[in-house]
Amino acid sequence: MSPTSRPAGRTAFWAVLPVLLLLVPLGYSVVSFLLARDAAPARAFLEMPPAEYTECIRGTTYMRFHHWQLLRAAREEVVRFGKRGEEGLQKCGECHRSRERFCDRCHNAVSLSPDCWACHYYP
Repeated sequence: MSPTSRPAGRTAFWAVLPVLLLLVPLGYSVVSFLLARDAAPARAFLEMPPAEYTECIRGTTYMRFHHWQLLRAAREEVVRFGKRGEEGLQKCGECHRSRERFCDRCHNAVSLSPDCWACHYYP
């Protein structure tokens, strides 16, 4: 055996390794898909408002990502100018009656601790 030649088993291993590295995640995805297909549907993550409230002050997607901007703007209006508008924590509390089942559930999931509750009461 010359110093530059490799045993056949080693060459086969290096040829099969990239294929295995590609097929293992694919196989895992297929198996997890098949197992999840028969699973029970997930429950709603957040508390849904009562039926009499048909829409929020903005769309759901907008509120999911930008509600903090609306609350911050409302705070600025009240603190700096004494002007109370329609958007604020009290307006949110009319539909979303439980802070633990609405605000806290999302904030805990993303590890955020808003400072609203130091001054404001939310049921």
